[in-house]
Amino acid sequence: MLRHIVLLQIGDGVSASQITALLDELSQVALETSGILAFAAGPKTPGSGLSQGFTHALTIDFVDGAARDAYLSGLDKDGVGRRISEMTVGGLGGVLAINFDISDMKTPDDLPPKKLRAKWI
Repeated sequence: MLRHIVLLQIGDGVSASQITALLDELSQVALETSGILAFAAGPKTPGSGLSQGFTHALTIDFVDGAARDAYLSGLDKDGVGRRISEMTVGGLGGVLAINFDISDMKTPDDLPPKKLRAKWI
């Protein structure tokens, strides 16, 4: 399984409705792609202070690289990829994309049970 993470630095001149439309288009292309497991997108939330100018993010989980490649082809077919570069600061310079293997994802349920720590008083 692959997790596809994209960070976007949307320009100040882009309206909220344009951003919503873009994220909706990305969602539509993703959800129409065979082999998708999950899609999430939205604006950054306050907190870490480490966003380095990125304003929005999306993640997509795919069953494999072929599904990810099919999604990327869909972006080209519908022109969504071009619209991303038109809305981001510096074109593709305002986009950071990374993929990594999540086949060995761990959850809290994977941890061994905690041993009771008690002592006689």
